[in-house]
Amino acid sequence: MDSMNMQPAPEPKKKGIGKALFLIIGLALGALLTALVMCIVLKTKSGETSKSVEGEGYESPEEAVTAYLNFLKEGDLEGVISTFAVESYVDNYDMDEYFEYIQQFNPFIANGGQMTTGFYFDSDMARDLNIESRRAYILYNLHKQLMQIISHETDEEEIVETISDGRLYTFDEDSCKSVMKFLSTDPELDSIDIGDFLEHEDFDLPDDGIKRTMKSLKKRWGADVEQVIVELEIADEDYTLFMLCVCYDGKWYIAEFNNPTALALGTKPNDRGLVHEDELP
Repeated sequence: MDSMNMQPAPEPKKKGIGKALFLIIGLALGALLTALVMCIVLKTKSGETSKSVEGEGYESPEEAVTAYLNFLKEGDLEGVISTFAVESYVDNYDMDEYFEYIQQFNPFIANGGQMTTGFYFDSDMARDLNIESRRAYILYNLHKQLMQIISHETDEEEIVETISDGRLYTFDEDSCKSVMKFLSTDPELDSIDIGDFLEHEDFDLPDDGIKRTMKSLKKRWGADVEQVIVELEIADEDYTLFMLCVCYDGKWYIAEFNNPTALALGTKPNDRGLVHEDELP
């Protein structure tokens, strides 16, 4: 046999090994990705990574109220709500102290910064209900503030008087049109101009009563609280905004649409926080 015609046998192809290796790596990556997704789902269900209603808080009470007003000016409703203590309120507000303070109970009315009386049994659902009740409280009082602004922008005097007196507006032939005209009035929130921040000492009020009320509020909120009073101009009308702020973990949030100074002044209605200059005593 001619050695010149002899050729070495071809080596076995490694394509099969490459495919197997690629398949193994793909399966491993798929399993890892599935595990990560499951972890996220489980954490979200347990509340560990679910989105918080409240924001990250602010360095001062004044910053919290300023953020609230700027979100209003931008028309950002979720931003407005985020300036309030929501989850922190639910987890820290001392309802025992609240009932000790008011010495009464009604299961169907707002209590302690919630729209409805809270539930306090050990359940995720109970906590979620309280969070939604707190959110509803914020929206309800924001609605009151917008009504206050619109009342000074409309010429529907009878409707404004009805709102001020808290009575029923009885319809006549043109009443529906009047109501819709009132509700269609633009509050011109983009015109909000923030003025000076005031102290309760700027008002001629007894200091002792306000200090006692603030002490009680601190117990109920389970944290430090501060009043914020700021002058505003909205649609060429002058207002004063009275808010209460609370501090949790070194960050400030809005607590309530009112504060002891507004109560001491006797502003009416006294639970909306925003008072027109004509209604200040």
